[in-house]
Amino acid sequence: MTSLDPHVVGSCSELVSGDAIEAFYQNTLIHRGPVTDTDPEYGRFWILDTLTGSRCLLDIFELEIVRIPPPMAESGPGLFSRNAHQKETGATSYWRTVSPLG
Repeated sequence: MTSLDPHVVGSCSELVSGDAIEAFYQNTLIHRGPVTDTDPEYGRFWILDTLTGSRCLLDIFELEIVRIPPPMAESGPGLFSRNAHQKETGATSYWRTVSPLG
């Protein structure tokens, strides 16, 4: 596995500030963005959510967290895509199809 491959995160100690993540609840993408801070002792971390534009506190034990490659410049602001013509509205993960938000 290379550093550009998606990776399911098992603990906050695997995350560092700047890591790009997607958070899933029951296979639905609910948060996406860069990690801003971590609290490994309590299994929590903060991200700047590109789906909502706000800072979010996430619990590693309640969500499936996937580390993903950083966004590519040609993908558009806040969107993650392997190729420039695959822009999405937020309901599709970088690496798998998921249920729409809401």
